[in-house]
Amino acid sequence: MSNKQATSGKATIVFATLAALGLGAIIGVSASRSPVESDEELTVAGEESETLISTGGAPIFRFYDPAAVTINMDDFGSALPVAAGENFIPNSDEMKTETLVVNIEGDGAVEYKVIMDQGDAIVFSWKTDGGQAYYDFHAHQANGNPDFFSRYDEGEGVASAGSIVAAYPGQHGWYWLNLEADPITITLEVAGDYNEVVEINMGGD
Repeated sequence: MSNKQATSGKATIVFATLAALGLGAIIGVSASRSPVESDEELTVAGEESETLISTGGAPIFRFYDPAAVTINMDDFGSALPVAAGENFIPNSDEMKTETLVVNIEGDGAVEYKVIMDQGDAIVFSWKTDGGQAYYDFHAHQANGNPDFFSRYDEGEGVASAGSIVAAYPGQHGWYWLNLEADPITITLEVAGDYNEVVEINMGGD
């Protein structure tokens, strides 16, 4: 039904890609990775109307315009940072990167998941060899409530790319349905901090 080829190596541009894609408005990262306490507030200087509160020990992620903030100086005339501890998750694990080639029969379906811990971050891209596919990019807890899941994205097309930070430990990934009568091939690239990429048994065994 489907074949997988995986390769591993270093990807020197992944972290730059992660920053370029942006990780705004992400919640639920492990308290062990938090730069602030759960009841601590962080405010960008000069933005009195925008105070962010870290909930559940989660690091704060946001976008802001450097031209719109006030620069404050310390007693020695040096500029103070306009934000501290934001948009950063420390990690001592080695970054992974994989490319998987997935073959889907005509009108067939497959599901691949990235096994992630809370606070893990990945960037990804996938594309078909030209055929249309329906995709459901979602997440759920392994061995958790079967009625609980989160949906990141859903649609039809030949390609998609993005980034996520796992709000909870579990399986985060893609269900693909081949909308063509003929077989298609999907090339999936994943990089970042995660445990492994696995194929989900569609038969439920």
